[in-house]
Amino acid sequence: MNILEFREVSKVYNQEKSGIHDLSFSVKQGEIVALAGPSGSGKTTALNIAAGLDEFCDGEVRLLDRSLQNLLPQELLNLRRNDVGFIFQSYNLFPVLTVLENVEYPLALKGVRFYERIEKAKRCIEEVGLAGLEDRMPSALSGGQQQRVAVARALVTEPRIIFADEPTANLDAVTAEKLLLLFRELNDKQGTTFIFSSHDPRVLKFADRVIVLADGRLAH
Repeated sequence: MNILEFREVSKVYNQEKSGIHDLSFSVKQGEIVALAGPSGSGKTTALNIAAGLDEFCDGEVRLLDRSLQNLLPQELLNLRRNDVGFIFQSYNLFPVLTVLENVEYPLALKGVRFYERIEKAKRCIEEVGLAGLEDRMPSALSGGQQQRVAVARALVTEPRIIFADEPTANLDAVTAEKLLLLFRELNDKQGTTFIFSSHDPRVLKFADRVIVLADGRLAH
């Protein structure tokens, strides 16, 4: 079963910023796929469109057997809230919330009871190697630690598919290896699908399949 399908998808920006052009590919349930290519190749644009974060001009995108362009705003919001996780390269943490509050926030949006979401958030924080830092503010963390908070926040809802934009960009080699092993464990145990945008050789080697983009088009 395909969990994601791009059918001749295009998004055009202005002359200063490239987009994607007639892009077609699919991802099966349970796959770990990396979108690769140099800066400006369109991999982050494709990732954001796939996650329903960006609009597109032409073509069709199907996510979890739903056509994104046919969803009402609330339907798209519910789809992302219940079944999709996203790890931003820029972290996108709430600066006024602690590590624990940042991680448990998606569960609060879903109406999960307080003690249950605190327990789940603490477990995810421990899994990414940040146990003991639950009460820290994001400003008191290093870039790599903030990245791991963003990972824990994406994992806490146990989504069916996780999109990650350069997930190892700010991590040292040891931490990156541990994070990839965690992703593999979730993939093996829960069947979680992962789609990365990355040019990190560690991520490309880790993925089941690599989709290479160049100038917004499928290279191979």
